[in-house]
Amino acid sequence: MSSKPGNYFTVYIKKGDAYTSLTDDAVSFCEKYIKPVHPKNWDWTTRDFTQPENDPHISEARAIRTLLLQDMDGGDNPQVNLSSLVNANAIRVFMDEQSPHEQMNMEELAYALKVELEHGRIKDANVTGNHPFLTLMIVLAHMSESLTYYKRLKVMETEAEIFELNRKLNDTRFFGKGKLKDDIEKAQASLVQAKIDLEKRLAAMKDIPVLDEIED
Repeated sequence: MSSKPGNYFTVYIKKGDAYTSLTDDAVSFCEKYIKPVHPKNWDWTTRDFTQPENDPHISEARAIRTLLLQDMDGGDNPQVNLSSLVNANAIRVFMDEQSPHEQMNMEELAYALKVELEHGRIKDANVTGNHPFLTLMIVLAHMSESLTYYKRLKVMETEAEIFELNRKLNDTRFFGKGKLKDDIEKAQASLVQAKIDLEKRLAAMKDIPVLDEIED
């Protein structure tokens, strides 16, 4: 281990009575579950997720969803026991393969995985090794707070982007104001779409049981 805080060279996890490196387990997981549905560029430990064309695909989200449902339904060989997950019933309906909103739900799950891959991309803050199931655990933590977490996050981040662009626009020391105005216009259009998407998400949640503490 490095003397520099947060810089872990090798993280080991225990599976049964044996230890394996997080990287090796992530590669094995990807080869077993991701490669069959996404044969090209299937290894998340080496995939360049900074490039939009490498974003998690809906087919990958579905493969990971299948494992999650096995865990939640008490499968024979669960990756993680999720039986006590807060808001588990609502998440179970969200993940339902027979949901009338399955396409929307899996597109949102793929986006959520993309967002949380930041926890494996930054070397000194790497806690997942880009392991798909560990990345999903972070997603589930936020979905336990709110099933609309990622739709609301998009709205919030776009509003913050507009605020920052306007701050620069009003700074007399800042040059390139013409481009800033164009960026603000694009961000405002993105904000409108993000709010529309949130409304669609809320409208599609009428069949999802929501706990009192989850304010959706």
